[in-house]
Amino acid sequence: MTKEVLYRCKNTGGPDGDCEHATSNETLSASAVTFNDNGEAICPGETVFGEKCGAVLEEVIPQKKLPLGIISVAIVGLVVVVGAISFFLSGSDALLNVNKTNLSFLPGETIKVEISNKGEDNLKLDDVTFSDDKFSIDKKYEGLEVAPNEHAYIPVKFANHVEHDIHGSMTINSNSSNGPVTIDLLGSSNPWSVIDSIDSTSPMLDNK
Repeated sequence: MTKEVLYRCKNTGGPDGDCEHATSNETLSASAVTFNDNGEAICPGETVFGEKCGAVLEEVIPQKKLPLGIISVAIVGLVVVVGAISFFLSGSDALLNVNKTNLSFLPGETIKVEISNKGEDNLKLDDVTFSDDKFSIDKKYEGLEVAPNEHAYIPVKFANHVEHDIHGSMTINSNSSNGPVTIDLLGSSNPWSVIDSIDSTSPMLDNK
């Protein structure tokens, strides 16, 4: 494919006045100009005083034009990238938060765990698992959904009769961006052991 050759006249400020093509800053195709014996392109226009310009023209390298299809694809790609970045920066994930990270139970006791959603999307619980089957919840709470900036409660129950203290954990699985949340659990076999444990650490009591 033959490259298109264009020319531009720069004849301004001369004694015969500016050339008409220089004043308009237009480009001229090769077919519109003449060439001297040296092979130089000569401006065919006139000056503002009606004289022939005759100035040697400057060759212009034409700008390459991108096909319309490529431009369209580039624009669509840019929109997709910007949309993806906006999505990830918008903080639209759900964010699970619990009011306590450890719980102590008496035999047969039920304690409500408060969960809240600090994110911008609905929080959806998948399931709640325990390391020991002496701890449990009603299965209806699995699949619980919490709206942004709202909270809900999950009642956790400890067995009525156990032979020894049980150290366990509760794991809440959900669509939260901070992943599964784990709560440490302590179930006592002796109703008084929890009270004794609290008393032994209380600054209000003299343990001498």
